Amino acid sequence: MHEDDTLSRFHRSQRGFAGIEPLDDHLLVEPVDDETETGAGLIIPSSAESACAAGVVVAVGDDVHGVAPGDKVLYPRGAGLELRVGGEAKRLLSRHELVARVTD
Repeated sequence: MHEDDTLSRFHRSQRGFAGIEPLDDHLLVEPVDDETETGAGLIIPSSAESACAAGVVVAVGDDVHGVAPGDKVLYPRGAGLELRVGGEAKRLLSRHELVARVTD
C-alpha cells in the first residue's frame, strides 16, 4: 500500500462521509486492497488466502467505542455488508466483528 493512499483515506474520513451514516454499533470501513507493512513490521496480506482483511474506518455509529475515523482495522474476510458508495467499495460492519486496530 502506498503512503499517500492511506493519507488520502484518512483525510476523507476526517471530513466525514456523506451518504452513509452508521447507526448504533456499526461502522463504515473502506477496504485496503494492497499488502501493507506496519512500522512494527507486521505484514497484512491482501491475498484471498488470508483470513483477515484490512480497512480504514470512514464513519462510526454513536455506540462504537475503541475505534475512530481514520483508524486502520482488521476484520474477518467476508464480514459485514459489502456496499458501493460513489463507485467505491465499502464494508458496513458491527463493532464486535473487528479483530484488531493496526497501529504503526
